Amino acid sequence: MASTSIAPDLRDEPAVRGWVQRFVDAWHWHDPERLASLCTDDVLWEDPFIHPGGVAHGKDELRTWLASIFRAMPDLRFDVEGEPLVSLDGTTIAAVWRGTGTVTGPLDPPGFAPTGQQAELRGVDVHTFRDGILAHVVTITDLNAAGRQLGAVPPAGSRREKAVVVLQRLNARRMRRH
Repeated sequence: MASTSIAPDLRDEPAVRGWVQRFVDAWHWHDPERLASLCTDDVLWEDPFIHPGGVAHGKDELRTWLASIFRAMPDLRFDVEGEPLVSLDGTTIAAVWRGTGTVTGPLDPPGFAPTGQQAELRGVDVHTFRDGILAHVVTITDLNAAGRQLGAVPPAGSRREKAVVVLQRLNARRMRRH
């Protein structure tokens, strides 16, 4: 069954701005179905927070991942920074964003415990349309910064970070031998 999303005319600035706002609003509803309704049935969503592998293919996988994000950060909000960019071929929108949310639930997978702390991320989303419907999303964000905020990555310059570097070097040596 095809999606019935209203597609933006990527040659029309108000239509692009309107679509970006509908996309952000869909995130703010914290409803996986609302976001999935903007996508093709075979949507490919690439995001480093999707675990495992960083990819959700199809609406079912997308809904599952979104539900886990909303459980982990029920107050998650996004703001677009600056102006959306449109590709010359008229098939793609890119936008810089800032997201904030309090990690009150487990981030599962991979299994991170809630911290009760607010996390703040910045990134870029690239949205590609097929037949006027969102077909591919690529999210680029700093997982290391997120890991520090979740307590999964030690603070920069700390003794714990130095210990992780020692472990990485040992692992690198093992990898070179194989």
